[in-house]
Amino acid sequence: MFALVLAVLAAAMFAVSAAMQQRAAQRAAPDVHDRALPVRVLLLVRRLVRDRWWLAGWILNVVAFAAHAVALHLGSLTVVQALLVSQLLFAMFTVRRPPARAWLGTVSVCAGLALLVVARPAVPQTLQRGDVAPAVGVAAAVMVAFIALAHVLPKRAEARVRGALAGVAAGVCTCLTAVFVVLVTDTLARDGVTGLAHDWATIGLIASTSASGLLTQDAFAAGSLPTALTAISIADPLSSAVFDASVFHAGWRGALWWPWSPIAVVALLVTGVALLAAARVAQRAAAPQGELATLP
Repeated sequence: MFALVLAVLAAAMFAVSAAMQQRAAQRAAPDVHDRALPVRVLLLVRRLVRDRWWLAGWILNVVAFAAHAVALHLGSLTVVQALLVSQLLFAMFTVRRPPARAWLGTVSVCAGLALLVVARPAVPQTLQRGDVAPAVGVAAAVMVAFIALAHVLPKRAEARVRGALAGVAAGVCTCLTAVFVVLVTDTLARDGVTGLAHDWATIGLIASTSASGLLTQDAFAAGSLPTALTAISIADPLSSAVFDASVFHAGWRGALWWPWSPIAVVALLVTGVALLAAARVAQRAAAPQGELATLP
């Protein structure tokens, strides 16, 4: 139960942090969308580190990450990552007068991932470190594919499409970070701090955390907050469910749920994404000056 509370608390902090950072990224990226990805990211980083609003969001994100790490150590990877989708609901409160279909889409996405939690692993997850490296390689290939697809889109493609593709890559990378957190905290509990120096997962955690942060900022800069956050919130728990089953060998609740639960999850997610993609909302960034920014 404590892990679930921490996961929801982390989701609330992640949502507020995302709203703050997305506003800063939109301000910093009016002329970088047509640049190559490395150049675009470097320009974004150089501008964002000078933005006090973005730095405040980053600090809050660090606090949320700490709470999230404790939740991952105490709970199931699938459950904790799926509960992070509640940040979509929290993020809706940063939106000025969202249309009804935006709320319906958010509720539909949350319902689909809540079903994933209901059909959560029925046996404790076990660490099989030998299976991690191949799975990480596959996940990295998926990330590269979505990044490349976002990069080769024609210039006339909508910013929301670019933001969604970058968001999927960021979501998969966030899942990798969660996997490495599970491995690192396990090493820390068994061997202490000195064990981290000999654990390759420590390097993986540093790399995935850095890449996830950069990809998330790119997704925020490319599209609206609901679009980017929805893509991240869907890709992350679904990737986590795959890792839970393939790497941590966690079982699923009885055959009663099969095959109806996967069908229901996909239907709810597709419906939610369609509604959110159609909804044009304006993000209310609680800037010190109280400005409002209208996003695509």
